[in-house]
Amino acid sequence: MKVFKIEDYIIKKILLVSILAFILFPISDSIPLLFTQNTPYLKLLLDEGILWEYLFNTLELVFKVGIFSIILGFVSSYIVTMYDFKYKRVFKILLTLPLAFPVYVGAYTYSSIFYTNSWLSSIFKNDFFMNGSVFIYGIFLYPYIYLACRSYLQNNLIEYVEASRTLGKSPIETFVKVVLPLSWPSIVGSVLFVIFETLSDFAVVEYYGIGTISKVITDSWMGLGQKDTAAKASMVLLFTLAIIIFLEKMLRRRKRYEGISSRKMKTEKPSKGVTVAIYLFLGMIIALGFVFPLYEMLGFVVSKSSYIGNIGLVEITLNTLFTLFIAITLIIIFASIFASVVNQLKSGKRFFSTIGVIGYSIPSLILALSVYTFIFSLDNTFYETFHIESIVLTDTRIALIVAFIIKFISIAFSNYSNTLAKINSNVFNASTMLGYNFIGTFFKVNVPILKKSTKFVFILLFIDLIKELTLTYSLRPFNFKTLSTEIYRYAGNEMIEVAAIPSLVIVGVCIIMILYLEIGGKNVKNRKA
Repeated sequence: MKVFKIEDYIIKKILLVSILAFILFPISDSIPLLFTQNTPYLKLLLDEGILWEYLFNTLELVFKVGIFSIILGFVSSYIVTMYDFKYKRVFKILLTLPLAFPVYVGAYTYSSIFYTNSWLSSIFKNDFFMNGSVFIYGIFLYPYIYLACRSYLQNNLIEYVEASRTLGKSPIETFVKVVLPLSWPSIVGSVLFVIFETLSDFAVVEYYGIGTISKVITDSWMGLGQKDTAAKASMVLLFTLAIIIFLEKMLRRRKRYEGISSRKMKTEKPSKGVTVAIYLFLGMIIALGFVFPLYEMLGFVVSKSSYIGNIGLVEITLNTLFTLFIAITLIIIFASIFASVVNQLKSGKRFFSTIGVIGYSIPSLILALSVYTFIFSLDNTFYETFHIESIVLTDTRIALIVAFIIKFISIAFSNYSNTLAKINSNVFNASTMLGYNFIGTFFKVNVPILKKSTKFVFILLFIDLIKELTLTYSLRPFNFKTLSTEIYRYAGNEMIEVAAIPSLVIVGVCIIMILYLEIGGKNVKNRKA
């Protein structure tokens, strides 16, 4: 029995170390670039204060996006949780659908709407919205906050709200003095995901002409080929992000309100005036985040329908799907193994769980640079060792798939970890007593337990990966075309109407997936943890 225990320990150790190495090695491979001599371009950015100006713009952008998305996401979640009004279920579903739009698709579509609608053009010119970029990020990313806060309000605040009502507090007093303070940890935690998505995107700020740190990275790396300058600019952004995360942890420390209730929140019937205000507010959000851009996109597709056969839509769609299925399959395999190993650890669970989700918190442009540096160094090693005169890895999808795994394994890992944590440990101990080692237990016990979760994990991964532009554009092999890269290429050539054709494929598929998750009864509250 001792030999078996040692063997089982070694198996888990090897699996754990292998997955950690797979995640951490590519991320850390660009660190040596930080210690190179500053290039003339970087010196110019520092001497002229351009780098600090772009950093300030980045901070201003994420702050305003956070405020705007909180207003949209939290208020809408409060309304659908606390009030009972006609067509409420339809509104609840429609409020999630802006997630079907990649932010860059929303930016390209709204470029036409801004110029043709006098009321919306004021948003484009407004300083708060920074040429419209804050509006784009907020209107298409607020569902992260809406979904998280809707779940939190439904399950955690019933007793607090009922106590406030019993004491005779008005709805406004209850909102200000009870709901908002108690929901603040959930709000701050979910707004972080909006910030992550904002920092990971480069197409929106580039299209609307906002100078941010991502512009320095793209200009240095893709424009000038200066990976070291891009790496140093990345550190400025990572340091800023670390401060934001640290402040978020400080705000949430000792402010977690638990106590999930099995009872449903007792909703109120609003007055006629409040009902009108609810319909106007929610209707405006749905119109701006879903109806207007979808209508505009459909109009573009109809006007340029003759291009459908010329742009190779079937080929790029199949190319996209093939890459996605490879990445998703590997993510599910790695995440299920990783979560199973971590679940059986007696100590260090918090540390390894943090590693499992670290990839999502890294802006995509920085992750792309790190993975590219790592894969390129492997190619150089192959050349020096085997004298292969071609870039074996860099010229394939390997770099892209590696980046996908590191970035999005957190989605699968979080879901699997939550599922396994609910299972009594005696189930796994019984398997050990019956003579199965970790591998046997994994296939006999863990895989059947995780089977149901895998269906939803697959859908969540599919939605995120099909929308991903930054990693795909940065790490794709030469002449490699996907739906997202073709959207970016056509939009960059001022062919917005043609870009709407592949955009509609992404949006249409994502709408179907989101509707399945919502109507199928699987809330996406654990979408990313």
